[in-house]
Amino acid sequence: DAYSRAVSDGDYAAAVRLLADYYRTKPAVPVDYLVAIGSSYPDAADRAVDGYMREINRDWHFENGDIDFLFDPTALEGPRNHEWLWQLNRHSWWKTLANTYTATKNEVYAYAFRKQLLAWIAQTDVPKNWNGPGSAWRTIECGIRLLGSWQVAFDGFRHSEGLDDVSLLLMIASMHRQACHLIAHPTQKNWLMMEANGVYTFSALFGELTDAESHRRTAAEWLLRETRSQILPDGMHNELSPDYQLVVFGCAADFYSLAHSLGYGDEIPDDFADLIRSTVDAAIALSTPALTQPRTNDCYTIHLQRYTGGAAAVLGDTSVYRYFNTGRTEGTPPAGRTASRYLPYAGLVTMRSGWDADAAYLCFDVGPLGMAHIHQDMLNIHLYRGDEELIYDDGGGQYEISEVRNYALSSLAHNTVSVDGLPQNRTAPYQYTEPYDAHFISCDAFDYAEGVYDDVFGQTKPASHTRQVRFCKPGFFVVRDTLLSMDGDAHDYELLFHTDTTQVRRTDAYSDAVMTDFGRKYDLLMVALDDAGAAVETQIVSAQTEPRMRGWYNGRNEQNLHPSTTVSRSVHGVKDIRFTTLLFPMRAGDPMPVVDVSANGEVQVTFEGKSYAFCPDALDSEQFSR
Repeated sequence: DAYSRAVSDGDYAAAVRLLADYYRTKPAVPVDYLVAIGSSYPDAADRAVDGYMREINRDWHFENGDIDFLFDPTALEGPRNHEWLWQLNRHSWWKTLANTYTATKNEVYAYAFRKQLLAWIAQTDVPKNWNGPGSAWRTIECGIRLLGSWQVAFDGFRHSEGLDDVSLLLMIASMHRQACHLIAHPTQKNWLMMEANGVYTFSALFGELTDAESHRRTAAEWLLRETRSQILPDGMHNELSPDYQLVVFGCAADFYSLAHSLGYGDEIPDDFADLIRSTVDAAIALSTPALTQPRTNDCYTIHLQRYTGGAAAVLGDTSVYRYFNTGRTEGTPPAGRTASRYLPYAGLVTMRSGWDADAAYLCFDVGPLGMAHIHQDMLNIHLYRGDEELIYDDGGGQYEISEVRNYALSSLAHNTVSVDGLPQNRTAPYQYTEPYDAHFISCDAFDYAEGVYDDVFGQTKPASHTRQVRFCKPGFFVVRDTLLSMDGDAHDYELLFHTDTTQVRRTDAYSDAVMTDFGRKYDLLMVALDDAGAAVETQIVSAQTEPRMRGWYNGRNEQNLHPSTTVSRSVHGVKDIRFTTLLFPMRAGDPMPVVDVSANGEVQVTFEGKSYAFCPDALDSEQFSR
């Protein structure tokens, strides 16, 4: 009433004071996820005050702390990466400023926040191409600001002296404008999940605004619809990237948590929690012994605990979640006859010797492209022993405009084959509508799966590639690659494996074998058992740029671009070829495996004190397992 009278009387100074007082004294939000993780980070906060920014692993200093929110240093230094400016405008460091202010009550952080807030409002507006390069109003950034950094900053600074009444209300007005922008311009895929979550979060927390209920219900409708649409029946997100799987899981879980915390839980269907839980189950199925996710499609290193920790907080703890959240010290591992798993809509097979920290593990991709963030990577593999990655998929690096990025997206940067020097170039399918039959077998003695690529290499279909993988438990893997001419012509075929070390050498212990030297607990021995008479040439290449890139690891978070090794095995001018490769995760200093091939083609192996037998022509057969 006092506020309304002040407005009707034209006493806008009083109206501002009264409205700001309402927001300063409004009860705190009872939602844990809006609180930035950790306590305070004075060093990081001080750097933010001074204008030191780091986005996509690139640093820039804005002198005197005067941030230009429309500046992109990659335009000066290259390679050009529009994500630098976009991600700067997510304002993630505001959570650090707010946390540090809450812990210290040092008004320096509040004044710095006010300065940056007003600068952002003054510098930025909605351009005609709001989702284009150079825009601070790209819809994904608006959603991320509203669901996190701006909410944490608002709650952290609303009681401070450094944030005056006008600035406080300008912040609310800007958040409202951003929410209206998102309501007017919804997008799709994982973007819409973040946009809807931002609108829902703001509208639920500022329910006194006249359009809050309408916006909240619209955002809830989007979140419910898109979560159901984007999550596959096996629990994997349809972009087939654990990175964006985590985005969608986080948006769905945060929406679920916020709705129940604020009394809107009855608006969420009862089975929605099961849908969220299925995304966590898929992440568990894919998890490496390092308790990370394999980097399929565009992806950085994702720790499993971000799924299981979030699920325990939102859905309730379980013995399985506790097993992973405590680093295997409590709880119980997932049940099942074996620890290996197959997600038939994602087309991702994981073969593992167990759930223990020292397990052998291989991820095999027989899946579609994915709905976004795609790599040309069908039949790619990714190998671990314990927490050590022996054959990598680096996740494709930063979203920059460069030849490095183009290379990272291609099958030439993955562990598969090329034909006539050409990479895979399929355009479909983006998503499986029916489960893919990988002939998956998992028993005590072995795991088996297979996939076929008979699509385009370059611009034609010269040959088909069938890959069969057998895990001889608990010790080593057999990879069988069959290349058959589809056009009746002879071709050049090349098999590629990538390992993150430049210390790779040939070993004379076998007719054709190479050995890594990581200087860690485990190394990788690759032993070739190819078709009799095949003239296979083995090359070990690091840091090559001409005639094409080869031997580069292009990471995205903890790993920047650096030399690695590509092991290449090629044959020239043949119609058909079968490559057979034995992959042994070797403890440094242990005896080499004994590998014997009998006259009938049966292979007998002694490795780590255990005897194995298999036939390369019948890798799915139990007849040879022992």
